[in-house]
Amino acid sequence: MAMSTRAYQLVPMLLAVFCAVFLVGTSVRGQQPTSSRMRYSPGYFIQGDPSQPIPAASPPRMGLLDGKTWQDVQAEMDMRRREGTQMKLVVFLRHGEGTHNVAIEKYGSDAWNAYYCKLPEYLDAPLTATGIEQAEKASAILNTEIGNGLHLEHVLISPLDRALRTFTIAYRNQTSSISSTPLELPREILGVDTCDERRNISEKRLQYTQLDFNGFESDADPWWTPDHRETDAEIETRASNFLDLIFYNMTARSVGVVSHSVFGAALLRVIGHREYSLGTAEFLPLFIEEVSVK
Repeated sequence: MAMSTRAYQLVPMLLAVFCAVFLVGTSVRGQQPTSSRMRYSPGYFIQGDPSQPIPAASPPRMGLLDGKTWQDVQAEMDMRRREGTQMKLVVFLRHGEGTHNVAIEKYGSDAWNAYYCKLPEYLDAPLTATGIEQAEKASAILNTEIGNGLHLEHVLISPLDRALRTFTIAYRNQTSSISSTPLELPREILGVDTCDERRNISEKRLQYTQLDFNGFESDADPWWTPDHRETDAEIETRASNFLDLIFYNMTARSVGVVSHSVFGAALLRVIGHREYSLGTAEFLPLFIEEVSVK
């Protein structure tokens, strides 16, 4: 898939953005995160509306409230921009079921954390057959909502195999109209668990020929370490930097993201969205506004 000029312009600054994660102070739970200037804007999606009970997984219309449309979301962004407020629609998609998800369910969290998570057989865990089916259902949902007026301009993808595969299935009918970029920032929590260590980029280039991996700093994984698991504060800072990328280095106002549950939970904390447990291959639209920092 050919990338747009805008997508190519993303690549040079990606590594610089992530370097800031470890060069600036990290946020901690209970304090304002780095992107306190980004805030979830309720009133459009049931998952983040405090006046509504938390819905069952994968609510209809990706969670649009009754009486709301994608055209309403676009009109709100247009109006707020005229008033001087920048808003972005981020449509987050968690990957489908991976082999590691099955193992955690089979062995239990305690046994997984004590032993199985370190086994090489779970390296960069791929989708299961069920995960592939889930991604196909996500594709049907996406097709329907695009037909209903959802407009996405670009997709940012975690380079872990389960996210890449989910993207190629879920967005397979949209590749001619929506550009995409795989990058390190929206990866799952880093360290210790082999399922979260990515395979070499050279392998991924062969498997995912439609994607451009030129923005990666090294073939091997430079971020994953076997002896340190990313803390809440660290992943929240990474999520904040990811939002900075979307708000300050992309012209697209409607962005798709294909990523992971723990990274998604960190994004929700950073923008003040209520806790929401994402199912595998589930979409979660996030309507985010930039607020003044005093």
